[in-house]
Amino acid sequence: MEAAKPAGRRQRTKYDAAFRTEAVRRVSQDGQAATRVAQALGMSEAVLGKWVRAARSQAARPASGSSSR
Repeated sequence: MEAAKPAGRRQRTKYDAAFRTEAVRRVSQDGQAATRVAQALGMSEAVLGKWVRAARSQAARPASGSSSR
């Protein structure tokens, strides 16, 4: 007899940096819809949305170590 898995609990998927970069690039640079990219990559649209927002806020910040002179 198999042990029952807890209802509603899913294994958390870990994505490497290259996967994240490519997914964000498809949305940000290629202009593809986040929904389509997420479906094509078999991932959550919410997770992809977080990555895109984080990348945009990172790009909006000035580079560290640069002066305003």
